[in-house]
Amino acid sequence: MGRPGRILAGCILLMLLAACQTYPRVEFTAAQLSAASPTVRYDFNLEDAQLRFVRELAVAAGSAGDGTVDLLALSGGGANGAFGAGVLNGWSARGDRPEFEIVTGVSTGALIAPFAFIGEAGDAGLARAFTDGESEGLLRSRGLGALFRPSVFRPEPLAQLVVSHVDEDLLRAVAEQHRQGRRLYVATTSLDTQTQIVWDMGALAQRGDKASRILFLDILIASASIPVAFPPVALPLSNDGNQAVELHVDGGTVANVLVAPEPFLLRPPDAAQDLTRGLPGRIWIVINGHPEPIFETATLSGLSVAVRSFDIMRKAITRSDVARTAQLARTLGMGLAVISMPDEAPEAPLDFSQESMLRSYEAGRRLGLDGSGWEILAEPVTDEP
Repeated sequence: MGRPGRILAGCILLMLLAACQTYPRVEFTAAQLSAASPTVRYDFNLEDAQLRFVRELAVAAGSAGDGTVDLLALSGGGANGAFGAGVLNGWSARGDRPEFEIVTGVSTGALIAPFAFIGEAGDAGLARAFTDGESEGLLRSRGLGALFRPSVFRPEPLAQLVVSHVDEDLLRAVAEQHRQGRRLYVATTSLDTQTQIVWDMGALAQRGDKASRILFLDILIASASIPVAFPPVALPLSNDGNQAVELHVDGGTVANVLVAPEPFLLRPPDAAQDLTRGLPGRIWIVINGHPEPIFETATLSGLSVAVRSFDIMRKAITRSDVARTAQLARTLGMGLAVISMPDEAPEAPLDFSQESMLRSYEAGRRLGLDGSGWEILAEPVTDEP
């Protein structure tokens, strides 16, 4: 078992030992949570949230200046996020990277998303965030303290990593793109509702106040907080005098790719047919990892089976997300292109060493620069004869 596997195995063992530990919280009902939910928060179990989301996507489609609506979806994948950063920067250098009207991110993809959203102006900051070596100290163990805490690793390094790279200039740039009609969405997973929650990050950045900036950062931290490895993040919600504090973890717990809410993917509403306002639409998915099964003789031990099983589930969720998105794209007449890590770039989702992340970054940059690696799963349909 490699080092990442041993890390995950240790996480599982320690959390099993600490399973009896609980922490007090102020309880609330589902109705109270709904009342406290601000407009930047989407819970797609609620029909109103689905309709609001469709309306906002239509606004984004209306901002397309080049005649094509482009949506970029960035998957989770831990340290493999360096691959996605490389793809985007190589794509910029190639010169044909689209101007995305909609950008979404899950887990490590959520950390990439704000930089991708502001266009090529975010390339330098994106490269620094995933290659400067600051991530090397990310997995700082609590030691035996993990027996009395809700995670194996300390939350401070992840929080510091986000705070140091997501600065005021980036938030202002995100807010400006939002004002132009584009939309940036990040997914987290609510431990309270057991559902994926989507956040309108551009609207949040546009508010400009201190509380909104802190919430913006906390959402990014929550989306990247792998359950068991990092503690859940408490997100304070406030709306019209109603308040609640919701616990959130890694957005990839429910879905590893965000294109549209699950009910929308399963059965697109009639309103979706006008989603792109008659313009050609394209969906681009960057998968930070290998979604396909990889053969390896499994080791017959409890921890090895647990690690292998976790990897199987993550890959299966990703493939399911892509399959449902492909069906949606074909239903709506949108194009769909998917890129993932090449075989020569081994997955290392928990290896945050600068050397490993640079390898992943360069692998992505090469593919972005030469334009190879994209798998076309659907072609856009236009009304042109």
